Amino acid sequence: MKARYVLGILSLATLLTVSAPWASYAAEAAKDSGSTINKELQQLDAEAKLANEQAYVVPDTLLAAFEAASKQYKVPRDLLIAIGWTESRLSNHVGLPSFENGYGIMNLVSNPVKQTLEKASRLSGLDVNLLKSDDKSNIMGAAALLADFQKTANPEFRESPNLPDWSGSVKMYLGSENDELNASYLQQVLGTSKLLIPSGNKVTIKNEIVISTLGGPPVVKPIWKAAHSSNYETGNRGRGTITHLVIHVMQGTYAGSISWAQQKHDGPSAAHYYVRSSDGEITQMVKDKDIAYHARSANSYTIGIEHEGYINDPGKWFTTTMYNESAKLAALMCYSYGIPVDRDHIKGHSEYPNQTHTDPGSGWDWTTYMRYVNAWYAEYKRWE
Repeated sequence: MKARYVLGILSLATLLTVSAPWASYAAEAAKDSGSTINKELQQLDAEAKLANEQAYVVPDTLLAAFEAASKQYKVPRDLLIAIGWTESRLSNHVGLPSFENGYGIMNLVSNPVKQTLEKASRLSGLDVNLLKSDDKSNIMGAAALLADFQKTANPEFRESPNLPDWSGSVKMYLGSENDELNASYLQQVLGTSKLLIPSGNKVTIKNEIVISTLGGPPVVKPIWKAAHSSNYETGNRGRGTITHLVIHVMQGTYAGSISWAQQKHDGPSAAHYYVRSSDGEITQMVKDKDIAYHARSANSYTIGIEHEGYINDPGKWFTTTMYNESAKLAALMCYSYGIPVDRDHIKGHSEYPNQTHTDPGSGWDWTTYMRYVNAWYAEYKRWE
């Protein structure tokens, strides 16, 4: 499993801003395009535009840690930064572990299924507790892992500066049993690497979402596990009758929620799709054409997408990989059924009429999620 925290898009407060009066000054200056002041105002406008596109400047100490790890293990610096951004938004979460016991910026995991923390310790010679608590050590351990994965995945390019040459090792870093998910994670990481803007001794990460085109058209292959027949109604819906998507949070675990939907119980309930927090695995339990009992009065015209976790603990459960895979599914639904890609048609459970639930809650990052949906929708259109 592959869990990591998500903080969402960071504030622009630390970046350059330009005050509103400059707009009127710029209009006047435009009359004299060759003037010195006009050139200065054009420069300020360009800087303001750049600031609005940027989300985060990598701190000096953190950038030095990435560069040291890159030098030590011959792993491209920008690849390490892109993985760190994907895993944690470059946050160590004050030393607190994720729900699967993953630690630090690079999410080194220690549980019965996955032991990247222990493996990083063996490869780097760094103490496990240091890998958990120290940013520089955590990044160094992740670099050691990637270098080791590269020996297996692409030994001929063990020290390549080209990020696509590290595709196999990036997939191994996620380590899902489902290679479709590994490939999607790769597209996510390589897309993030395109957002890095080096400038002198600084690196800025743009406030956008990019999906790498490496690997061909997007693919969604849910696992099929039928819900109990009491939890849905057979229908014949399709384009024109499926018009909205409902975003749910399970208030429980992936496995437990799937098990619940497979049973007959008081208060019949099931959604169409269930998304796992760790690696974005998707299970479908009700066919799109059928009416799942998931959103009361909105059931007849919606498709429901459940997400593992709890609304009161979004930092642990709402991972970028879950957002990414759910958004790829949502984009496919929009593409297939002609649903507009906007917040009027993709809404939370609580936003539909006559609901009693409050999910997905205030911790759901709609900005990030919709950016992923739009990015994946563009990919479906590009490959049609």
